[in-house]
Amino acid sequence: MVNEWNARSEILAISHRWPVIMLFILLGSLIGAAAAYLLPSPYRAESTLHVAYNADIHLRNPDDYKNWQMEQLNIFIQSDGVLGETLLRLQNQNSVWSDTTIDDLAASLHVYWRNAGEWSLVAEAPSPDLAAELLDTWQQVILEQIEAATVHAYAVLDLSTRVDTLYLERVDTNLRISELNQTKDAIQAWMQNFDENMADSPLEARERWLLLSRAASAAGWNPQGAALLTDTPPPEAAASEYLPWLEKMLVFIDQELETLEPQSGQLTEEYNQLYGEWEEELETSRGLTAYLVVSPLDNGSHPAKPVRTTGMMAFVGGMLGLLTWALIWLMGPVRRARSHLA
Repeated sequence: MVNEWNARSEILAISHRWPVIMLFILLGSLIGAAAAYLLPSPYRAESTLHVAYNADIHLRNPDDYKNWQMEQLNIFIQSDGVLGETLLRLQNQNSVWSDTTIDDLAASLHVYWRNAGEWSLVAEAPSPDLAAELLDTWQQVILEQIEAATVHAYAVLDLSTRVDTLYLERVDTNLRISELNQTKDAIQAWMQNFDENMADSPLEARERWLLLSRAASAAGWNPQGAALLTDTPPPEAAASEYLPWLEKMLVFIDQELETLEPQSGQLTEEYNQLYGEWEEELETSRGLTAYLVVSPLDNGSHPAKPVRTTGMMAFVGGMLGLLTWALIWLMGPVRRARSHLA
């Protein structure tokens, strides 16, 4: 067929058109070089931080906790507090930064990381000196503020332990108070419902063990309570003999409550005070924990490099010129096929 495509003939035709191909490539390279000249490339400076994670703590979901810490550190590095201090120092150092805003700074600074280990800090600016100055100042602020926040993070860790201890002590005290009050109510109810007709008869085994269990619950580990338990009337004793013994038990319970109730109030007050301190330290630590260690990995020298070189732009332009020629060439067989079909 006349319109049948032949690869051999097409390749042969292309080989005879190489000057046209080179012209497209040359034009594309010139356009790319011109774009690099007319649109100057920003410069990029990069430094590396080492982020270490202490995995000695025992958690139900250690990976989730570690990932949360990494996210918190990422948020901290790009926070308004860090960027604001960075901008303030830059403006004090160089008047070039006087019209720069925090949003401008945020658009020029980037953090690249995957996990604990090496984190890359990248700063972009119109000149290599400004890029290096921006990166150095940013990294310095980051390290200083992390060090300051870590002091509060250790305070948070210490206060967390103390708050937890106080909380458990307060819970135990309140449970003991509740237990004593319930036992007191039960003993008083038994004494009020005491049957005088059965005063001279021994208590039934079930009723006696019920009284003993309540008395033992009230006695707990207190030596005075243990002494009262040893004075329990024997099984063959008359029911009336339990009344004076129960009176002594009620006196003991009241003495315990007189000690525990103020103690509960004091524990609550101490807990609220410590919890308030913990909240303040947590806010000051800005989400960082004592389980993170951040340190620089480089020697402090951060030479800036252009993001786009003239050679790279010329190469990209040449490739686009070649692609343009290829598209034009591919349209030839399509047009010929359409003309034959028409």
